[in-house]
Amino acid sequence: MVSQRISGLALCLIVLISAGCDQAPDTVMEEAVAATPADVMTRPELMGEVVVNHVGVAISNWGSDRYVIQTRGGAAPVVEGDTLALTVSYGGGCQFHEFTLVASEAFAESHPVELDVFLAHEANGDRCRAYLTETYGFDLTPIKRLYQEAYQKEAGTVVLLLQVTPEDVLGLLPEEVLELIYTFEG
Repeated sequence: MVSQRISGLALCLIVLISAGCDQAPDTVMEEAVAATPADVMTRPELMGEVVVNHVGVAISNWGSDRYVIQTRGGAAPVVEGDTLALTVSYGGGCQFHEFTLVASEAFAESHPVELDVFLAHEANGDRCRAYLTETYGFDLTPIKRLYQEAYQKEAGTVVLLLQVTPEDVLGLLPEEVLELIYTFEG
């Protein structure tokens, strides 16, 4: 009697499995979801602004929210042509974040000349807790124009001294400065 029940149960399982296999493999059950344009967060290309701080305004005026610049491996900052690519990590996920590269107005006289640059982050009040890592591009043309006006030369090389302060809860990590070479033609 027990063996008949087991045989019957096994037969039922075989029938159920084979019935499920008769469906076409590309058949998908879809559920309609109504969405409005406000439900979809559109993002412009991840480009940050570059400003030359001619009036000595505090960097925090462009934003003072926390972030980490990735400095190792394939995510390390790189200058290609007139674009600086920075990979940054930050908390958020619900608002658009703005990154501004703020350049000093004065070059340090060396060969090649050096220029301090700082990254400012404006999170626009984003209180979400996702930890995002994204690469932003910065058009360095304003720095090129600053050099061309200061030295009356079309082509040149500027060492960008990017101030990187690793995010540390206790604030005990030292500031790091990355030297990025920006070479341009007229």
